[in-house]
Amino acid sequence: MTIPSPLRTVIWSSPPPSPNPRPPPQSAALLSSAWPPCAAAAAPEFAPVRRFGRLLSLLALGWLLASPALPAAEATPRTEKYAAEIDRLAAAPAPAPGGILLIGSSIFRKWTTFAADLAPLPVTNRAFGGSQTPEQLFFFNQLVPSSRAGVVVWYCGSNDVNAKRPPEEVLANTREWLALTRAALPDVRVVLMSVIRAPQKRADGKLAPVEAINRGLLALSEADDVDYLDVNPALEDAAGEPLPDCYVADQLHLTPEGYQRLTSVLRPVLEKLRPAPGAKGAAQAE
Repeated sequence: MTIPSPLRTVIWSSPPPSPNPRPPPQSAALLSSAWPPCAAAAAPEFAPVRRFGRLLSLLALGWLLASPALPAAEATPRTEKYAAEIDRLAAAPAPAPGGILLIGSSIFRKWTTFAADLAPLPVTNRAFGGSQTPEQLFFFNQLVPSSRAGVVVWYCGSNDVNAKRPPEEVLANTREWLALTRAALPDVRVVLMSVIRAPQKRADGKLAPVEAINRGLLALSEADDVDYLDVNPALEDAAGEPLPDCYVADQLHLTPEGYQRLTSVLRPVLEKLRPAPGAKGAAQAE
């Protein structure tokens, strides 16, 4: 979502994408409300057809949410290895409605100080393993609806890049996840966090897919309930090189210094989207 200053300057801190980025596939469910709203001529509709279409949409949505696993994602050895971790997260007491949910992969899962770093904001962390976007879809029903979150922060895609999954597929999975999140949590605000340009990605020659995914995430933020947060400038020097103190030995995951820098850019965004007066509870670790 393109929003006025000062939040916009916090969220988009890196140079804009190329003038003609490849647009994501259009979807009325995902990109129907740009900011500012654009008037569009409505095609004539017959009321019975419109009502029937809405009925079909509601039936399809109810079937999706009632399914124990999403039909688009099949069980794999990777999903089986996460089963115990997912069961533990799903069995935790449900947080109070309207809080903040961190969801995604190990950048969030390894953030052991998130509760203290983001207090007093009410934050629940349900990130798991070295998950990729297909696993986020597969386990969606167990993790997201019961969070009852008002704000969801997404970090996923880094492991997809390491697995050589094409950026187009990563973004398609992200769009599907967004649609499911909107259906489960109709009033939610989503923050899509950029994939980190870690030293490991640079050494392996994987910056191009990282940048392609980040451009796609930025494009998704044109929807009025989605924001894009580029955290990379906080983890780089003035020349755009990674700060060594921010990364552990694997050159991928973050040190305490890295998490402090992540906090410095994420916290202001969360405080704007979820004002402090309504965030008196302590952050909740799961």
